[in-house]
Amino acid sequence: MKRFTNVAIIVAILAGVVVFNYSCKPEDPPKAVVEVVDEDNEPVEKAMVIVKAANSDSAHTVVYLLNEAKAVADTQYTDDEGKVYYDFKYEAIYKVEVTKGTDRTHPFARRGVGILILENDKEVTSKIEVNEQTVFN
Repeated sequence: MKRFTNVAIIVAILAGVVVFNYSCKPEDPPKAVVEVVDEDNEPVEKAMVIVKAANSDSAHTVVYLLNEAKAVADTQYTDDEGKVYYDFKYEAIYKVEVTKGTDRTHPFARRGVGILILENDKEVTSKIEVNEQTVFN
């Protein structure tokens, strides 16, 4: 009977160790994709995408990307599919402003605005349409 008790205790300890090791998996940091499209839902390449903290009027605003922190805002340009990819460090809410300059078919700059709501273990996609009527505040 004593042997059975010892085996039961060892099995319980091993089961506890296994459950503890697999239940405490660290969360993956948030990821995001900003997809920029025109009025016809076509991708817009080389559009300027600026990600700002929700309170970007503050002088102490920082955007925390996975490998670096950038003061006030992060600026990148869309690829040929109209996308920009981000790896963030923390859950947060960011404003997104997009600008595409003039070209032969668009005599005025086009703009768009959006938002990123970041959560750990998730990749969020924000689709932003640029047009000539959008104005940044």
